[in-house]
Amino acid sequence: MNCLITGKVASGKSTALYKVADMLGVKRCAGLLAGEILEAGERKGFYSLGLHSRRRIVLAHKDIEKTHAVEDFGVDLESFEELCQNEFVSALSDEDIRFIIVDEIGRMQLMSARFQKLLEEIAMSEKTLIASICYDDDLDFVREFKRREDMKLFILDEENRNRIPLEVVLEVTRDDNVYQGKLDLARKYRSEKERYSYEGDRIVLNSTHGRRAITRQDGIWHCDCDYYMETGTCSHILSLLLPDE
Repeated sequence: MNCLITGKVASGKSTALYKVADMLGVKRCAGLLAGEILEAGERKGFYSLGLHSRRRIVLAHKDIEKTHAVEDFGVDLESFEELCQNEFVSALSDEDIRFIIVDEIGRMQLMSARFQKLLEEIAMSEKTLIASICYDDDLDFVREFKRREDMKLFILDEENRNRIPLEVVLEVTRDDNVYQGKLDLARKYRSEKERYSYEGDRIVLNSTHGRRAITRQDGIWHCDCDYYMETGTCSHILSLLLPDE
């Protein structure tokens, strides 16, 4: 089952997808993440980041020529389509990639017919699509994509936004018994605060199999355990990401 996360503006869709990617493991995920470009505290544009390639492009900016535009932002469709092509096509052919994450399916991105076609290909593939999508249904593609039988829709709000990432992760890993075991162990660790200590920029966890060092560098979590080396996540990292129960 593919998953879509929606919510009103500033509800936390991008934050939720970043967390989903961290929980599932960067070595098993590809796709696009997004964020704002701020200059002197003012929102000047938006960027897209290739999750697997780590390539970042300016998707839209107030200073870009407005051949293609949404509100005050000129959209660089050429760079965006190139990033989509490289990130999505390589992910579809990579056996190690299980999840394709897309932030977001919105007005700027949907100006690209190539983006729309790639989304359809991903949704029909063996990969699992996890995407944020705009809240309003006034665009035909958005309305129809939400109604697909292979999509499960999650609606973010102020009360549930801390829980939704885990709910999405549980949905897409329900058949992965090994991963479910890692989640159970992560819950155990999280309830035993005495296991954690800090050594400089490292979090040290006294796990059931010894001391594990957890760090975060360039926006990516790292651990020195074997399961992390395979997937990019583990029970030790998950214990830091789970919501309080």
